[in-house]
Amino acid sequence: MRDTRVRRGVRATTAAVTGLAAVAALAAVAVLGDQWAQSWTGAEQRAVAAGTRTVGVQPADVTLVCPPPVALPKGADVGDSQFDATPVPTTSRLGAVVLGGAEEGVRTTGLDGRSADPLAVGDAGAAQQADVTGTRVLRATPVADEPFRAAGTTASVTTQGDLRGLGAGSCAAPSTSLWLVGGGTEVGQTATLTVQNPSERPATVALDVYGPNGPVALGGSGTFTVAPHDQVTTRLESAAPEQDRLAVNVRASGARVTAALQTQAIDGLLPAGVDLLTPGATPRESFAVGAVLSRGEAVDDPHAPRLRVLVPGETDGTARVTVYGPSGPVVLRGADEVDLPAGVVTDVPLGGLPEGAYTVVVDADVPVVGAARSDQPGAQPDDSVVDGTPYDVAWSAGQPVAVTGAAGAAGQLGVPGGVRTGVVLSALPAERGPDTDPTGGVPVTLRVYDASGAEIGSTDVDLTAGATASVALASVVDDGTVPAGVSVDRGDAKGGDVAVAWAAVLRADDGTGSAGTLVASVAPTAAVTTPGAVDVRAVDAG
Repeated sequence: MRDTRVRRGVRATTAAVTGLAAVAALAAVAVLGDQWAQSWTGAEQRAVAAGTRTVGVQPADVTLVCPPPVALPKGADVGDSQFDATPVPTTSRLGAVVLGGAEEGVRTTGLDGRSADPLAVGDAGAAQQADVTGTRVLRATPVADEPFRAAGTTASVTTQGDLRGLGAGSCAAPSTSLWLVGGGTEVGQTATLTVQNPSERPATVALDVYGPNGPVALGGSGTFTVAPHDQVTTRLESAAPEQDRLAVNVRASGARVTAALQTQAIDGLLPAGVDLLTPGATPRESFAVGAVLSRGEAVDDPHAPRLRVLVPGETDGTARVTVYGPSGPVVLRGADEVDLPAGVVTDVPLGGLPEGAYTVVVDADVPVVGAARSDQPGAQPDDSVVDGTPYDVAWSAGQPVAVTGAAGAAGQLGVPGGVRTGVVLSALPAERGPDTDPTGGVPVTLRVYDASGAEIGSTDVDLTAGATASVALASVVDDGTVPAGVSVDRGDAKGGDVAVAWAAVLRADDGTGSAGTLVASVAPTAAVTTPGAVDVRAVDAG
């Protein structure tokens, strides 16, 4: 067992200091900061230093809660058996990977911590692929002061019926504020919100829902309690009906929670797409959306990709939308300056893009949240009694834009079985003005892992600033082994500061002979480093 995988802490020392001089010095640091403290005399500095000790701490377990599998809302499967809403079963799978954590105790469980299923541990890390029927939780322990990389993805595939589609979402860490952007509640659409509490304490949850006309009044359904190790499901088409555009803020007190939004739609009798939305970036002035897919649709095509943006504050704003594709930046007419009324969910059409995979960046003068949607047409089975073209949808959540010139981990992703997976990578320049010509780039290394925790392939990609590159995981694996996880590491930037943004595209077949007609986009999980020590200052206030 390697030392870097099993270290659990660092040396711990304890100390305390008393005296009014130390109290005054510490108060000055808190109020005025380090710059002013540099003017202290040597005696004053020694007094503060004497009261500060580094204390070793044990990294706490990390918990990532996965979205529940796609399921038909209760009461929706009624009517003539010839038009059964669920003529075929839904297959749901989980893919999980943990890199750089302690080997002991890495597992998936139910929300209650039971039904533990250990991950397989290999030379490169730990991984798992499994069929799932309910919510699963990924649990692992970081190693102090080392990069910790954990990720999971739940994917559900249904080839026929109202749930026809591929719905996929990444496992997320609990939080007190979560933003989910996408879906709607007009006739023919459902939006099922699930809030999960993996902790030992009850959580009081409040929902803020926004639509095309501003905030939506929810009444009593906007506040509820989620018991420990439990989850609560809310039908938004009942709580917030007739909203063709949605954004939801889940706020929690008492305990941290996670949330997922299942969106589903039918067009008459035709399936119109299903997906699992998981939280994206919190409000900020810049975010990126990866793996936005265009089939070359016309500007006015209702199935062209679209960007969704919300200003959750009270001040109107404007935003600039920059689109990067395989050949570099693409001019999007009308997106050089987009008006964003406060509290209003705004859709920006992305029609007119050449066929390909894109990364879209939003730069606003106020904090915003957002996501993007792509549509994929399919075909009806030969024995279908309904004519027309079914569609599936892929929602891509907004991600933070971390601009840097230094090398480092750029995220990881769990890969479920039963799907074909590719990644769309881009190097985003720090300067994104309409008259800016991106230069430079950054090299990245993509590594693929199987369900035993072994690395089964890697490839280096030189990303050009302002352009996207697509890599199929099958092309990285030599022997056809099924991937269970993927990680991306960036090298030093080649000229200027850049941000590396990427997302995965999952595809499955619908059994009609048309390949890849079921689609989903999933954002990666960021790597974190847990400190193995904290600075402690003890004072005598008396």
